[in-house]
Amino acid sequence: MSDKSSSLATAQGLLILIVPPSLEEMLVDYLLLRKDISGFTSHKVHGHGRVHGELNLSIIEQVSGRQARVQFMTHAAVDDLQVLVTELKLKFRSQDIHYILLPILAC
Repeated sequence: MSDKSSSLATAQGLLILIVPPSLEEMLVDYLLLRKDISGFTSHKVHGHGRVHGELNLSIIEQVSGRQARVQFMTHAAVDDLQVLVTELKLKFRSQDIHYILLPILAC
């Protein structure tokens, strides 16, 4: 099997991380040092709703109905992304990081 067909057989995933703006620079630095991902995107988003059933919004955020967040997305092998999520949970244990790991059917 060639390297190209071998890499095509590796299950690919999309990891989406949604974090408070205060973690943006730390997470950018952390992701840039990773050897298992080739790159990522980030952009500012707004979160709406409750965190674990409790309001986690400042007064201004309650009035506007939105909370500032930064969203990161990266595409890599699912196994590598699962390791990354495990490491993020340990490194940023007490932080408000929401993650979504999705399989990629085609890319």
